Amino acid sequence: INATTDGRKLRSEDSKRRIVSAMLELVREGRMAPTAEEVAKRAEVGLRTVFRRFKDMESLYAEMSVAINQKVESVIGGSTDGNNWQDNLSKMVDRRLQVYEIIMPYRVAAEALKFQSTILLNRHMDIVRDERQRLRTLLPKELLNDRAMIEGLEAALSFDMWNQLRNDQRLGAEEAGAVVSRIVESLLNTLGS
Repeated sequence: INATTDGRKLRSEDSKRRIVSAMLELVREGRMAPTAEEVAKRAEVGLRTVFRRFKDMESLYAEMSVAINQKVESVIGGSTDGNNWQDNLSKMVDRRLQVYEIIMPYRVAAEALKFQSTILLNRHMDIVRDERQRLRTLLPKELLNDRAMIEGLEAALSFDMWNQLRNDQRLGAEEAGAVVSRIVESLLNTLGS
């Protein structure tokens, strides 16, 4: 009985992994909201398996979030032990843009669907809060009182800015990164004025 149960559990976990992977692949390829049929075909599982594993899209979105977080964990968690806050900010900007490049297709799809999904909306709010907190922890205390500076930096470093540059303005990643860096630099150059 134990071997049978273990075999079923292993197959179930394998199916789940394949379904999540298929969904991520389809979204990365530009399918904002793949159908259950497309996911089943890509995952090479039956349609019933898709519905049995994920009774609703919310649970699938939750699993996708976990998988995406695992993809970017090592980039996000990098050290910011620079000589000063400006060096640390520069490192954070580079890492954030790397993450945006990795997650862009998923984030664009999530943005389009977030008002139809509690999971996606909550995840969006968590990401925005986390990004704001990471920025604020790098900045000196006296700068935190300059609300226009903080809001400007947050806007410049937002996914919306990255998406605008990459998708709407059709800039390459390197060029878009240079634009973001220039905006941040320009904001910081106003500190003494």
